[in-house]
Formats: sequence, C-alpha cells, structure tokens
Amino acid sequence: MKDYKTEGIIIRVRDYNEADRLVTLFTRERGKVQAIAKGCRKQKSRKRGIIQLFTYGDFVLYRGRSLDTITQCEGKESFSALRENLDRMAYGAYMAELLDGFVTDGEPQEELFFLTLACYHILTLEDPELVARVFETRIMDLLGYRPHLDSCVNCGRVIDGPKAVFSSAMGGVLCDLCIHRAGDSIICSMGTLNMLRQLSSWDIKRVRVLKITGEIKREIGEILRTYIAQRLEKKIKSAEFLQSLASVQGIV
Repeated sequence: MKDYKTEGIIIRVRDYNEADRLVTLFTRERGKVQAIAKGCRKQKSRKRGIIQLFTYGDFVLYRGRSLDTITQCEGKESFSALRENLDRMAYGAYMAELLDGFVTDGEPQEELFFLTLACYHILTLEDPELVARVFETRIMDLLGYRPHLDSCVNCGRVIDGPKAVFSSAMGGVLCDLCIHRAGDSIICSMGTLNMLRQLSSWDIKRVRVLKITGEIKREIGEILRTYIAQRLEKKIKSAEFLQSLASVQGIV
C-alpha cells in the first residue's frame, strides 16, 4: 500500500512554490520523514493551521519516489505556547534542529519520540534552558553519543578536582596528565561535571527542582554546544541564535 498513517511531530517547515510547504516529520513508527503538504498555504486550506513547526498529530501520507505527500492531518497538540514566547520558541526550534541533524530518515526512534513530546510539553511551563540541557544529554544517550564523564577518557584515571577539563574532540573529560592531548579543552568545575552526570538520568518531569547556579549553567551550555557540534560536524544555527539572544538579554 502506498498510503500510510503515522503519528508525528513537525520539526521543520519550509515554503515551497506559492501554495505548498516542505515538511520534516519526526514520526513514532518511521523516524524522520520528508514530505510535501500541497495547498497548505492557501487561506482556506484545512491543513493551514496544522502544518506548523512543533505541531504533534496524526498524518496520512502517500509514498512518493523522492518525497511523500501529506494527504490528511489531524492536530493533537499545536504547542502554541512555544510560538508565543521568544525564549521558548528559540529553545523549541533548537531541539527540533538537533532531531533533524541526528535522526536518520526512515529509522524509528520510539523512545526519543516520546522524550521529545515530553520535553515540548514541559518546555511550555518550565525553565527552557534547563529543559534543553536535559534533552541534549538524553538524546546523546539514546543515540549512542554519551560523553565519557566518569574518568579520564584517555587513561582512565579518576577525576578528583577541584577542576575538570572537557574535550569535545576526545569525547569526554581529561585528567591533569592528559590535558596536553587535546587542543579544544574547556575548563569546568566539578559541580558542572557532577551536574552533567546527573542530567543524563534525571526525570524530565522533575526539572523544576534542579538547583543550578548561573555559572554551572553557562559551563554546561558551552560543553554541550561544542560537543554536539563536534558530533554533527557542523554548527547549529539555532544554537548561535540562542547565544545572541542571551547576549542581548544580558545587556538589557
């Protein structure tokens, strides 16, 4: 059968022609799917209000040679609160870009799908930066990219502080004797290292009880940003926007 139904989250939308949009869906059953939503930009289209970034719903698609076509869609949650707040929208877009970069077309990632749904729900309510940090660590775990944090990634020596050094290129922390092996070292506190360890197993629903200082937040953000860019082998546009947004807010 060429028609199929799937549950999905819209993680990317681009205008195409005068009336259509190109859509990237992260689906529960089929992983990432590229599709076209024909006529959805028309004023009277029933798809117009559904084919938007962050929308979660049921989709019926027709399988094509290069692109599938969305023939029917029913929205379950629009996450409109994300689009109404600049910070939340920016972090939501960042999470969507991570999914688009890491998830392979046609490869199911059911646990990651449900994590994304949970994070988008919580993103409408809680500190968006903390939600993003938990999402980053968890997506790294689920896709097999978890950084080595328990001991020196080069020699195995226990890291006992008071400072730790993280290398994105080497994929984890380094002890004092091995620092010279990496040219991209980021110095951080042991508190930051311990929090990074904690985030990978933290219940996302309890993110509000996390107590993190501004300095630890900054160090964790820098470590994860550089580590993820290293794994993706490219810069993340939405991460750069978040940095510029934080800079502007800091000045204000």
